[in-house]
Amino acid sequence: MSPLDPARHHGRLLAAATLAGLIAIVAGCGSSGPPPPWRSGHPDPGSLSLLSSGQAGSCAAAAPYPDQAPAAIDLQGKEYVQKSRQPAQAQPPGGVEIDHTGDWAFFDDPDGSLTVTTPQADFLYVAGSC
Repeated sequence: MSPLDPARHHGRLLAAATLAGLIAIVAGCGSSGPPPPWRSGHPDPGSLSLLSSGQAGSCAAAAPYPDQAPAAIDLQGKEYVQKSRQPAQAQPPGGVEIDHTGDWAFFDDPDGSLTVTTPQADFLYVAGSC
């Protein structure tokens, strides 16, 4: 076989393409960078999942404070997206506490939104619909 043998060349191309595909798959399995600063002190509580920008759906791309609180929250298969921040309060008016993690508490608000209360600020989440 000569170095320019088409069968040999095709085999090398196929092997290179397979390797490149495997690298892309493995790279895609990881997160898109380090975890946000809030993550280490706030593991997911039992009833909901806290999502960083990289884990959340496309609606959460516009979350205004993803380094301070989750970009989105998954509660029973429904994604709630971070919408705003307000001064810290003990409990939102009319809200019912549904869970907590670390020094954060999660409230189901009467209007169907969620509030996360933290010592620094409260974060409002609305059902994602984009």
